[in-house]
Amino acid sequence: MDPITDNAGQPDVNNGGTQSIELAGNSGFDLSAALNAEFSSHPSIQKFNGDVNNLAKSYLSLEQLMGQGRVTIPKDANDNVAWEAYDKAFNVPAKPEDYKLTAKDGFEYDSAMFTKLMRDNHIAPAAAQNILNAFADTMAEIKQTEDAAIEAQYNETTSALKKEWGAAYSQNLKIASSTLAKFCETKEEYAHIEGLIGNDISAIKILHKIGSSISEGNLGGFEGQVSGFSKTPSEAKAEFDRIMNDPDDAYWAGARNRRNDVKYCKEHNIAYVSEDERKARVQYVNSLLKMQG
Repeated sequence: MDPITDNAGQPDVNNGGTQSIELAGNSGFDLSAALNAEFSSHPSIQKFNGDVNNLAKSYLSLEQLMGQGRVTIPKDANDNVAWEAYDKAFNVPAKPEDYKLTAKDGFEYDSAMFTKLMRDNHIAPAAAQNILNAFADTMAEIKQTEDAAIEAQYNETTSALKKEWGAAYSQNLKIASSTLAKFCETKEEYAHIEGLIGNDISAIKILHKIGSSISEGNLGGFEGQVSGFSKTPSEAKAEFDRIMNDPDDAYWAGARNRRNDVKYCKEHNIAYVSEDERKARVQYVNSLLKMQG
């Protein structure tokens, strides 16, 4: 006798028939068919392709991950308990000085300020080291860009001055440099002002013009009256001897020359030296004597 079946053609288990279940995937069980539609249609469920083994693997991976420990995200800056747990989980040092960071060769930075910034923001040591390395690289790139710009300006200034001065370029540049030194009291001051002037073509030309006027005696006795930064004893002696042997120097105004006479200077087209200028020149000569030791 044939088994009784329902309208779908499936055996009626209540009447002695045998029920068969549709199999899917490698598990032999159709996960999608076993779930309500609201679950089986969800993208997170569909990614398992109906295979219950895939679901099991995902669950075990999640359980293993959670078993490694969980860190509660602090609610705000005042959530001290959560921050303490966070610092412990990520090995954030308790004090700024406990960071042991290594700067790249040649890179200088404020270690105390940097480590305090890292500690205040709960940065782990490895991340802090990466940030420091990135900071060093950025500063190096900035310096390279600045150096390239300075070199480009130098080349542009050099080219322009050589074109304008021609064969006199080297001599004129030396005059400009000597003029700046003459107005500076120390080498440090000279270096500072030279850094400010840089490769500015206008500044270099002005210094050359002033220097040329000084050497020609057209600044009325100002020429050479400033000492410049300290000279060696031999340099001071050479300068002193030069002035002593030059009867036309401002130092000798009114004694060995008539540069203190306005009328005489106009008639002979030479620079007039006032009494204040002569006294300044005397002070300069006295400073040369001191430099000689």
